[in-house]
This record gives sequence, C-alpha cells and structure tokens, in this order.
Amino acid sequence: MAVITIPFDYDERTHSAIVPICVDDTDRHGNPVHRAWIELGVVPVADRLLKIADRLLADKYRASEITEYAVHSLSRTHGDQVGDRPSVKVLNRARLFAVDQRAGGRRNRRRLDVELFTETLEALEDQYNFVADFAARETLDKIVEQLDLLGLQHVKEILPWMLRNADGSELAGRFGQKRNTVTKQFYRGMRKAASAAGITW
Repeated sequence: MAVITIPFDYDERTHSAIVPICVDDTDRHGNPVHRAWIELGVVPVADRLLKIADRLLADKYRASEITEYAVHSLSRTHGDQVGDRPSVKVLNRARLFAVDQRAGGRRNRRRLDVELFTETLEALEDQYNFVADFAARETLDKIVEQLDLLGLQHVKEILPWMLRNADGSELAGRFGQKRNTVTKQFYRGMRKAASAAGITW
C-alpha cells in the first residue's frame, strides 16, 4: 500500500509551509483507488478541503482523513466513473464526514440534526407547520442529506443560532443580515432540500 500525496511534488524540506493531503492508494477492503478521484476530484479543491478541516475540525492536518474517506468511498461506489464535477462530490462527501466526526460519529450527528431541526422549528413562528412534516426521522435524514448535496451549508449553519434563540443583533453580526432575512433563507433552503428529496408540503 502506497500513499498519494497532494501536491504530487510535495517535499517537506522545500514545502515546509504547505499542509499536504495524503491518501492511501488502497482502501480498507484492499481495493485500489481509482486515481481519477484524486486527479480530478481532490487536486482542484485541495485548498478548500484544508479549509473544511480547519473550520469544522479545527485542524488542517485532518484534511487527509476526510479526503481519504471521501475518495475511498466514491471510488468504491462509482469506480472510475467520476461523472461531472467530481471535485464537488469529493467536497460534499468530505464535508459530511467532517460534520460526522465533529459530532462524534454519524449516529450522533443524525440525532443532533433531528434535535436541532425539531427544537428550532418549534421555536420559530412561521405560516408553515414544518414540525408535523418533519416528525419522521427518515424524512429528516433525507432533507439533511439533500442540504449537503445541494451545498446549502449556510442553512445548516443557521440552525444552532435559531436553537438558542439568538437575538437579531447576534444574527446580524454572524450572518450580516436581519433575523427576518435569515429566517426566510432558512425556510427557503429547507423547502428546496425537501423538494429535491421528493417531499412536498
């Protein structure tokens, strides 16, 4: 088993200021990784993967961990068929894995998502009764998955602020917009994700 390092010409003696991303060329099942996922999926967005690791896990060096997970799982699922925008697929898979790791695992993250959505939606006053529509855990999981696939991280970032009933000044300071605007963005994103998941209300 060998390790693929990005950038490909990385040398710690001459690139001391660079944080490399390292990915095993064989997954845990012994399957070789299709290099297209590295060359077309990772290389173009290496800096963004480092930022995800830094922002979500507070450690740039964990970019290797989340990237390897993304590459191995995508290679195992799709083989060498990277399709359109493979870098977006790598980013989304790596970001979701980072969120899982921050929450202590996928099961914890999903439970947290359910709690956040339920409590947030109960706390907000809106013409739509989302709580009833989100009662089923499977529905929640589908919508959360679509938020990630659609790149609507902004909507998920709003959740903890709504959960603790952040006041207008806090929301304005964090998101640069008034509470009403943030709330409308939240519901608009939720409806978009639900529609993508085939859920209507």
